[in-house]
Amino acid sequence: MNAFDRNSNLIIIEQLRNSEKIVLDDYIEKILIPLKEENPSFLKTLYKDILYVLDDLDKPNENDLVIENGDSVIEDGGFKLSGYQTRLHDICIWLHQEFIEDNLAHLDNLTNMIEVFEKAEQKLLKEENLTTEYRGKLEEIKRSLRKERKVNYDNKTNGLKKYLDFDILELKPNFFGIGLNINEIINKKK
Repeated sequence: MNAFDRNSNLIIIEQLRNSEKIVLDDYIEKILIPLKEENPSFLKTLYKDILYVLDDLDKPNENDLVIENGDSVIEDGGFKLSGYQTRLHDICIWLHQEFIEDNLAHLDNLTNMIEVFEKAEQKLLKEENLTTEYRGKLEEIKRSLRKERKVNYDNKTNGLKKYLDFDILELKPNFFGIGLNINEIINKKK
C-alpha cells in the first residue's frame, strides 16, 4: 500500500470491515503505523474518510457507554458501547487517540485543551477535498454499512419485519422480453 495514494484508504477500510476484532492490534502495528511513518498525515486522511463513511450510520444515543447497575460494562477487554459497532468504529477510537496525541504536541497550556481539540477536529473535517469518484466509492461503502447494520442489528429486534423488508424484494418485470430491475433504479435515487 502507498501512504500517499488515497485509494489505499479504501482498501484499508474494506480490510478492516472484513476483519475480526481480535486482529485489530496486529493490523495497526503491521500496516497503519508503517504507513504513518511514511506519510505523517496519512492517519488524518484515513480518520476523515472513516468518519465520512460512519456519518449518519448511528442513531441518536448510540455509541454511548453502556452502564448497568451503576457501573460501566466491559466487553472484549474494552468499554461496551451502545448501538451497532463495526470494526470501523473500533479503529476510529484508535485514530481519534492518534489525532489527540498529534495535537497535544502543539498545545501550549492545558486550560483550553478541549477547545483546541474541538477546533482542530472541526478544521480537519471541514476541509473536504474529495473528487466525485472518490466520494462515490465512500458512499458505496456507506450504503453497504447501512445494509449490514439493517441485516445484523436492526432486524434482530424487528421479528417478522425482516422478512417483509422491501430492500430484499427484487422486482424484475419483463416487457416484450426486456427486463427492468426496479430495485437498481430505487437504489440509484437514494
